[in-house]
Amino acid sequence: MTEPERPDPLAALGERIERAQRAQEGKRRSADAETSPSSKEGMGLGFRIGIELVVAVVVGVGLGWAFDHWLGTRPWGLLVFLFLGIGAGMTNVYRVVKGLGMGVGYKGGGQAGASGRDTKSDWDDED
Repeated sequence: MTEPERPDPLAALGERIERAQRAQEGKRRSADAETSPSSKEGMGLGFRIGIELVVAVVVGVGLGWAFDHWLGTRPWGLLVFLFLGIGAGMTNVYRVVKGLGMGVGYKGGGQAGASGRDTKSDWDDED
């Protein structure tokens, strides 16, 4: 009498592992699609805006504290430089957002001449 053949448990386990690996591979591909270059650029821009705003305020507070400590005008220097730092930070954020998609230091809007410089002046009122 022979026993009926049972399925090999290791073969079944191998098949389950292969199915799980294929499912994981599909999840990785969809996750890679979510982190496309455009989303990375947006995240980089967001970090840049946040850092520029925070650094401007911190520098303003630091300068205000230093002037107060040096001149003994507590808290007026701190308050004045705090608001100056906030203004500088907001100005930097505006500049970054206005130049969205441009390289650092690039100023568009005019035609570049043979020298590579912008030939249209900011003072040019003619349209």
